[in-house]
Amino acid sequence: MTKNRNIIDLSVGFSFSQGTLSFIKRFFSIDVMGIYDSSSPAIEKDSLVLRIENTKQGITTIKKNFFYLYYQDFQENLDNTYGNTDILMINDFFNPKNLLRKLSGKNIGFEFLVSKLRYLDTSQVGRWFSYMKYFYGLCKRYEHQLILSSGAKNIYELISSRMINSILDKLEVSSTEYWSDLNQWLSRKKRGMIYDSL
Repeated sequence: MTKNRNIIDLSVGFSFSQGTLSFIKRFFSIDVMGIYDSSSPAIEKDSLVLRIENTKQGITTIKKNFFYLYYQDFQENLDNTYGNTDILMINDFFNPKNLLRKLSGKNIGFEFLVSKLRYLDTSQVGRWFSYMKYFYGLCKRYEHQLILSSGAKNIYELISSRMINSILDKLEVSSTEYWSDLNQWLSRKKRGMIYDSL
């Protein structure tokens, strides 16, 4: 893995101090984390992405000079245009082809939480991997970004870069290509970013 390529986990659902952030970066080899709480005491904001639910776009006070992305839980509704949504969290299997084709050009990140795998039986895990291969192919075809995130609710549920790379290997996805694509996707989102004053 080249030095200028960040390892990214865009769904970390707990608050942590600057010391814990430094530990996570060192121990898990995660460079950038998506958080839900702007009151996090961690001060290294270049390593953090604030996730804001799409329904709260007008609340500027929660942004606090973070780079932020709007996320939304996916509801299987082809009438929804998902305007101003950066990340769609996918929780269930569905036929994605029509949706990804409809949203082509919007460069949306379709996020799957690895934490969900803990609750699947063996056959469902096999189906998940098969579905993910198909979904990744559609993301490439329609110019969207597949995002694998830990979905960690505490530090013990975080997964390392090596674990994500193992999953990518099982999906027959090049880890080098995946991390490069995810870094580029995040950089494009950052270029459109306007920071709010405190």
